[in-house]
Amino acid sequence: MENERSPETQEQIRSAVREGYGRIAQSEESCDCGPASCCGSGSARRVAQAVGYSEAELAALPEGANMGLSCGNPTAIASLEAGEVVLDLGSGGGFDAFIAGQKVGPSGRVIGVDMTAEMLAKARRNIAAYRERAGLDNVEFRLGEIEHLPVADASVDAVLSNCVLNLSPDKPQVWREIARVLKPGGRVAISDLALLRPLPEAVREMFAALIGCVAGAAPVEETRAMIEAAGLTEIVLTPKPEYIEAMSDWKDPLYRRIIEHLPPGSSVSDTITSLDIAARKSEQPSACCGQPQSVYNLAVAELVAVGAAIASNCEPCFKYHYGEARKRGIAREDIARAVAMAQAVKEAPAQAILKMAEQYLECNVTAREAGAPPKGTCCAASEQPAIRVAAPNEVSSSGGCRQ
Repeated sequence: MENERSPETQEQIRSAVREGYGRIAQSEESCDCGPASCCGSGSARRVAQAVGYSEAELAALPEGANMGLSCGNPTAIASLEAGEVVLDLGSGGGFDAFIAGQKVGPSGRVIGVDMTAEMLAKARRNIAAYRERAGLDNVEFRLGEIEHLPVADASVDAVLSNCVLNLSPDKPQVWREIARVLKPGGRVAISDLALLRPLPEAVREMFAALIGCVAGAAPVEETRAMIEAAGLTEIVLTPKPEYIEAMSDWKDPLYRRIIEHLPPGSSVSDTITSLDIAARKSEQPSACCGQPQSVYNLAVAELVAVGAAIASNCEPCFKYHYGEARKRGIAREDIARAVAMAQAVKEAPAQAILKMAEQYLECNVTAREAGAPPKGTCCAASEQPAIRVAAPNEVSSSGGCRQ
């Protein structure tokens, strides 16, 4: 998983992506830097039409905003409404941001975020043409990484992204950021590439396959686990194999190279799919209710199971639930906290009994020194201290000698 990678490796991947997409942003002709679909307006329009964009949507776009980098149509599944605030992750030249801007209207707002300076410059140059064609001034573009979004907490109604999350070397962090910026009840509408089965090693090592959105794709169920771990609900994952089939039919150079490394008789669409991802951030309870919001999900359940395995000294249980927790996108740091808490729970009774014994001995020694008979009822069982586990390495007890 992505959070297995070291910070150095993650930054190497980001640098490679910046370089590749910087070249795409600066070139209208060459496809050496990425997917063949980035070449030429004809090819870009064909890709957009294949994933469901209408002629009217494409005609209203500024020249150059569509670079053929789509693998789906997130605006079609977002059900955007007038007045909403929309965030587009990896906004590129502004393709989906400008389409979303027309849907949310003058009372709405669209924020595009991209980490590639060349893409950001291209998108910002396109704003003037967008204003002239659409008669709207409701789209802006910000420089930033999707793992660290330059957007305030709980400020966005909908998050869009089109074939970008696969490029991130830390996808669980991206999903946590998405959950952070969404308003309660806010929703996700993302199109991305995902794996139906593992890629051959040779494909995963291709630079073109990374920039072409293939090498960094996550398995479908791993994607679901990361979304759950971020606390989002109402998750719907819809495979769209027609995009991959279209790219294969068009003899895209990258997909031709991938086919060369697949088992005989298999197709690219057996391994890779375009995936529509929908999810929602739970509504917060109203102030009048006074009830805390549930945080239970399958990721939390695995953390609980890890702690239970430690408390019960079950090595196979721990190894199994550790693996399940990692699959669901839980960071090692959180698992370590669960282990520490379980260890504190295990140690609390022993420490409390030791404390009671020390009090009992002190009580009886004090009585003998005073010339009184031993107090046999001192710290009797009925008055043993209550145990409270507050945090790892903290044990609190109450009670004492009855004089």
